[in-house]
Amino acid sequence: MTYLDQFQSLLNCDTVEELHAATTTIIKQIGFEHFLYAVRVNVSLTRPYHFLFSGYPKEWREHYELSGYAKIDPTVQHCSKTVIPVIWDRKIFNSRPTVRIMNEAGEFGLANGASFSVHGRQGEAAMLSLATSINSRQAKQDIITMLGTAQLLTCYLHEAIQRIVLSKDSLPLKKINLTEREKECILWAAEGKTGWEIANILKLSERTVTFHLQNAASKMGVSGRQHAISRALSMGLITP
Repeated sequence: MTYLDQFQSLLNCDTVEELHAATTTIIKQIGFEHFLYAVRVNVSLTRPYHFLFSGYPKEWREHYELSGYAKIDPTVQHCSKTVIPVIWDRKIFNSRPTVRIMNEAGEFGLANGASFSVHGRQGEAAMLSLATSINSRQAKQDIITMLGTAQLLTCYLHEAIQRIVLSKDSLPLKKINLTEREKECILWAAEGKTGWEIANILKLSERTVTFHLQNAASKMGVSGRQHAISRALSMGLITP
């Protein structure tokens, strides 16, 4: 079975437990021992939704959270800005606080690794970190060799998480489809245009513009024009 076949099998998992077991098997076959997947969904600008899928040692996760390391972890900062993979080394762990993170992680079996990001079609941002306890030059070279494969794994895992977790009715990525007219009305509203002005721009009646704005807000589960604008922007349903 090729790596691609194995990655494809993630899409056939029906539960988080099945997906965790399959992911654990795959990451070991490509040379890693631990993994951590995290996703942030901007369902609102002030209260984003977070989901964590961990194959890290529990003790390290607890220590990491209690120490507030997510705020200064350079891998988190890197993956929030770009989809280019980042290898864990002194080039990014280059300050006293971040060197401490790297040293302490090594004590918990996370001596070498890399992090990968993916940004989804509905505005979600996710990252996957893969780690090994082996601290050697060869281990780092092996990681470099597997970067492309691991990036592909990140994409497949994200799709699986999206289907199993994020697309459930009670969670944030329930599919929302805005019509082109609804998008146009929200975009002009975001520019500060009134209903009357939008109607003139789009050659519609003001009543029709109000209908489209209210319908879009209802689909997104919000009320009011401003809330509809912020929700549509945060979920990536419209882009400025």
